[in-house]
Amino acid sequence: MLPSFNTVVINHKDNWMVAVKVLELGTMKGSAFSKWLSLAFTSPLVYVELVAAVLVLVGWIVSWYFELSGAAKLLVWMVPLTILVTSAIVGFCYATYSLLSQDERGSGVTRVASGLPSGARPCIRFLGWEATEAPLISPQGREMQITERPWLTRLTFANEPDLPTSDLMAHKVAGHVEFYDASRDSFFFGMVGQWSSDVEGETDTIAVSQIDISSDATPYYLNLVLKYDVDEECYGINNDTAVRAPADWRDEKRKLGQGLYTVKVMLHGTNVAETFWFGLINRGIGQRVRILQIST
Repeated sequence: MLPSFNTVVINHKDNWMVAVKVLELGTMKGSAFSKWLSLAFTSPLVYVELVAAVLVLVGWIVSWYFELSGAAKLLVWMVPLTILVTSAIVGFCYATYSLLSQDERGSGVTRVASGLPSGARPCIRFLGWEATEAPLISPQGREMQITERPWLTRLTFANEPDLPTSDLMAHKVAGHVEFYDASRDSFFFGMVGQWSSDVEGETDTIAVSQIDISSDATPYYLNLVLKYDVDEECYGINNDTAVRAPADWRDEKRKLGQGLYTVKVMLHGTNVAETFWFGLINRGIGQRVRILQIST
């Protein structure tokens, strides 16, 4: 599936949104189905089903070889077959119930964690993304040793509560970012996000992993990846990057080659617990990274 995504993104640059829409549908279906299967075939049930399946096969052979009939035939292979079918049904029902229960608990946690009535709590919204020139000075005051300035792809968030008052500022908001393959089956790496802001038209990096987000819809930027035009790869970036790769900020352990990826961003703070999913498209040399928000 991934090669077909790459073909769309690389060969048809104007249609990259179509590729991400396909990613969205595939991710939604694949992730939920994988979770359902893992719950339906837990270890105890799998052992019972394997034993029952072996007994069904052995019973069928015995009944055929000895030409059993009536109660003897039923006892030999119908009983283990009944156990096999019953255990499978139990597993399917348990998986369905568990997924539904997790969804209900998850939404409940967000409501309880807020500690505020509905409509009177911070509301973090995703506003968009942008590719801007990366800063030349690190949060630690180190200058990049480069001849070409890279591009910084970042996400834009704002706090837009229904009742915008100073009491609804989102305090100590930290972002945790995780990178997966297109189908969300393989986890590549995770990192604590880096917040940045625009000061006098230039990108000024804030050397903190937490930030207070005012309730007046002011945009705040969470840095995601760094990419040079001459490179095929892009690199995850945060406050540790200048320490891990001081020369040019190309962190080899956070490298993403040309292709399509899924990014999970979790924002947590006082009265804030939000999760966002994005499709990330790295189209290779001479191209900037693109982002599109997707649903879960």
